[in-house]
Amino acid sequence: MKQIIAYLSLLLLSACSLNPITTDSSSPNVKKNPDTSRHINVMALKDTATLATITPQLAQSKMVLVGESHTTYGDHLNQLAIIKNLRPHWKQMAIGLEFVQYPFQQGLDDYIAGKINQEEMLRQTQWYDRWRYDFRLYRPIFEYAKQQKIPLIALNTPREITKRISKVGIKALNKKERAQLPQQIDQSNQLYRLKLEKVYSQHGGKSRSKKFERFYQAQLAWDETMADQAAKFIRKNPAYRMVILAGSGHLEDRHGIPSRLQRRIKSKPIVVLNGIKGTPSASQADYLLFSPESKLPKAGKMGIFMEDTAKGVLISKITKGSASAKAGLKKGDLITHLNNNKVSKIEDIKISLMDAQPKQKISLAILRAGKKKISKRIVLQ
Repeated sequence: MKQIIAYLSLLLLSACSLNPITTDSSSPNVKKNPDTSRHINVMALKDTATLATITPQLAQSKMVLVGESHTTYGDHLNQLAIIKNLRPHWKQMAIGLEFVQYPFQQGLDDYIAGKINQEEMLRQTQWYDRWRYDFRLYRPIFEYAKQQKIPLIALNTPREITKRISKVGIKALNKKERAQLPQQIDQSNQLYRLKLEKVYSQHGGKSRSKKFERFYQAQLAWDETMADQAAKFIRKNPAYRMVILAGSGHLEDRHGIPSRLQRRIKSKPIVVLNGIKGTPSASQADYLLFSPESKLPKAGKMGIFMEDTAKGVLISKITKGSASAKAGLKKGDLITHLNNNKVSKIEDIKISLMDAQPKQKISLAILRAGKKKISKRIVLQ
């Protein structure tokens, strides 16, 4: 495994060199102004630590939260490296997952217990319907957890609830819907609100609007639910410690999950982020990880957009020059079989082609215009 460089911890940040930047006052072009150099902080990056060096500090915590950019493979490899390093220290370990919604916990339990395989786990957790990111990004973590019999804990809010909040707000939820959220949803953090206003505005929304209020409430419900599910597991299993894997936006500056988790377990969790945007600061996290870029092998692609329908998987769009375009597929075609296996949902195709490679040949059975059966051979790109 490539060595992961972990640096800019709170300890290292506090020990950074604060060397003043000064000017030569003897120069005739320099006016004698008040010295402002004492206010300029200079960060020295010569002090670094390896992941092995900081592992004892991580191991002392009840909870370690590790951020990610969902599509960055290296972030997930770093998460796995932390889990592996903590394993000898934490005999009873659990891994909390943002990317599975808590009603689907049974699928994770059955997978770790060996009752179902990876494919069935993806179906039972509705991975490609609810999370949708390429499972290969996360697969090494899942496989290690299964090998080590480490419980995987679903943390996320049911999608139906967050969508409902985005539409009507928390107060308009009915009793059954509201019961699926934690009792307390703290809205007091104004810095977090300002941060989310900025994010919302960057995507074309108006921060001072009812739509933003509902977006904000959905985000808080998301954070509170993940913190609540993690805390419930720890309270029920006090001998366990947990690594929580979530998007960095839920962890930065401790605004999202960390502060809400700390409120519940009365213990300050450690926050680790993979890289940062902007200038590093001690408020962002306890540790920042920087490592060489890693990429997944290129996947073979058909070049189509799909929709689940009552009749099956509909091709809604075909990319110009794609493998499907070259094979003669058309918009409106209904995919009924892939490599002689029946197709009912998009997840059937996603799971079947998860490890498909460019230039690999596949066969499709198509229903065209609702009645004409057609067979197609496609060379993936």
